[in-house]
Amino acid sequence: MADENEKSYSDYPDSVRNNAKRVLDYVEENGWGPCGTPVGKQRANQLANGESISLDTIKRMYSYLSRHEVDLETSTSYGEGCGLLMYDAWGGKAALGWSRSKLRELGEIKENDTRMILKGLNQGFADSDMKQGIVSGYFAVFGNKDLDGDIIEPGAFTKTIQERGPAGKQLIKYLLDHDKTKVVAKMMNLYEDQKGLRYDAKIGSHNMGQDFQKMVESELINQHSFGFRTIKEMYDQQSKANLIKEVMMYEGSAVQFLGANPETTFIDLKSEADAFEYLTRLEKFVKTSDATDETLEKLENQLKSLLEMLKPAEPTLVETKAVEVETLTINELKKELEKWKI
Repeated sequence: MADENEKSYSDYPDSVRNNAKRVLDYVEENGWGPCGTPVGKQRANQLANGESISLDTIKRMYSYLSRHEVDLETSTSYGEGCGLLMYDAWGGKAALGWSRSKLRELGEIKENDTRMILKGLNQGFADSDMKQGIVSGYFAVFGNKDLDGDIIEPGAFTKTIQERGPAGKQLIKYLLDHDKTKVVAKMMNLYEDQKGLRYDAKIGSHNMGQDFQKMVESELINQHSFGFRTIKEMYDQQSKANLIKEVMMYEGSAVQFLGANPETTFIDLKSEADAFEYLTRLEKFVKTSDATDETLEKLENQLKSLLEMLKPAEPTLVETKAVEVETLTINELKKELEKWKI
């Protein structure tokens, strides 16, 4: 029987290959610049081609992507530093989740993992009362296997809610996009029901809270996520999934786009119409909202980053005036995305 270290694996998801392909398409047009080592560049080619990788490479993939996740805070596009470019060269977020799940399956990760993990849910608000500034929704659902290979079980939040929730020490914060500097609401209720982890929150009256409310009213906030650390878990060979039985929850976030769950990937052909509808709403908000300058500047940068992320590999757009490019990009992407299969 072959030693585990001699085996190789190619069952990583298409999203890993697509991230590496997107890097190589960008590099073909723009070059690597000062970014990347020979190993990183080789890895991009290896993943883009769907080649098998060894257990040792999977370990290095998990190590690299875990360490460099922080780089994504300052690099939001391939042209902005080397962070995102090299992160995706190693397969990006999808590769982080896959490598983590694969190493668990092979018995190579003995957790509890002390780092904070993020998981997303492709659901907007279950209810809202803008006159009272109250929003309600779900941070997580039970029984659903996500792209990290995890299934959250009922009862996983019971202890952390009691100890850290609104009726406890009130340590679980309500954030926007996992940004610790953006506490936009106060958690009023946090509890498990048959579906998952539900909350009610009161939007703050400060500028950041009011900007958040305007974004909610403009339907820019359409997903949720939460930050946590795993306390108890068990790998189930039958379902090929990691069963999360208990967590320590740090925060819950309203988010604009992300994707650990298969249903939450922003760039997904089955949700293509939703993606462009969101881009249109975001563009309109940037141009017409009376939100603070800080919020509008960040959203404008996000719009540009999303447009670049969705751009087909073969450049088809002719840059003219800046305003014309933005409008043209969204319209042209709707046509060109059919040729670009993720």
